[in-house]
Amino acid sequence: MPVFKTNLDIRQNQLMNAVLHNLPDFPQNPVEGQLYFNSAQFKAYIWNGTHWIPWGSSSSGGGSEVRQFITTILNPSPGSGAIMIRLYEDLIGVRVDAQFSTEDKVYFNIETRGNVNQAGTNITDRPMAATYDGSEYTTIDHPGLDMDDWLYLSIASGSGDDDTPGEGGATGGTGTEPPAGGGEVLGVLTVILTCTVY
Repeated sequence: MPVFKTNLDIRQNQLMNAVLHNLPDFPQNPVEGQLYFNSAQFKAYIWNGTHWIPWGSSSSGGGSEVRQFITTILNPSPGSGAIMIRLYEDLIGVRVDAQFSTEDKVYFNIETRGNVNQAGTNITDRPMAATYDGSEYTTIDHPGLDMDDWLYLSIASGSGDDDTPGEGGATGGTGTEPPAGGGEVLGVLTVILTCTVY
């Protein structure tokens, strides 16, 4: 397969029968304007220099508008939680970034709820992790977020966790069963949910 290490100028000719790079997850070290097709979500994304944005999803025909929702929880403990926001428009969940202010690791879920007082549906299939270096981000399994739904962040597990929760089994993995570990964790949890407009 030929590799081009410079720009390729096709002088305004058509690029015919082209297929975007197929990957099951986001490419590493992207550059602004890079495109790829997520074969797990059946959706194309473009890197805008800061975020992976679903390509061609904006109803206005232009670039997708980005929405970010940020929540912090002081000294989280299993079973505690916080309302992030009530949505005022239909959105596509793109990614979740999380950080914890100490060396501990905290697992959490984000639910979409039709009623703030009733359990809803988690946007990922298993709990997400927040670490001190904030290097982890999570691909969203259920990206459709509907207007008037509440986004609710809940703590799945606190101190005592060393490994990422697996799929099913005693350590959880369904998104509602927390991994092993519990008790209050001293520190600040910061979660950022990035979305785009349909």
